[in-house]
Amino acid sequence: MRVVYLGPEVQDAGRRFLRAGEAGLLSLAGDGGLETDVRVRLSPNSVHALLGHGVVDLLNRLPLEGTIGAGPPAVVPPAALEAAREIFYEADRKTYGGTWEFPVGAEDGPDLVEYRLRISNREYQVTLVRLVDLATRASRYGYAIWLQLEPPNDG
Repeated sequence: MRVVYLGPEVQDAGRRFLRAGEAGLLSLAGDGGLETDVRVRLSPNSVHALLGHGVVDLLNRLPLEGTIGAGPPAVVPPAALEAAREIFYEADRKTYGGTWEFPVGAEDGPDLVEYRLRISNREYQVTLVRLVDLATRASRYGYAIWLQLEPPNDG
């Protein structure tokens, strides 16, 4: 088996396995409709760290509207914001200063190739702080937050 490490500068066939995402506030507009805005862009580095460290799994155990990582945005309602904030905060605390890498995909064939991503922990920590801030702000103003991860592209 051959292992290929993906990075931002690599233009390799395995880049199709990298996933990105977004998060933002969700509130009621004056006309009764929903308003969304993007507050946090989630890089492939941060998305795969959130997946690899189990943060997405923990969030999906909360009473969400939708499932994070399934494609469409999932909504964290006001009643679940404090728990979501704690999950982000704990992920930041538990991963600080570490070195991490996660498999992001594989290609079968005569020469099995596994694609891996080494996590830039500094960038991941900044994302977690932004997500904590997003949950805090939403809670303060009675908003919800939404998160969307691109679905897996297995081939």
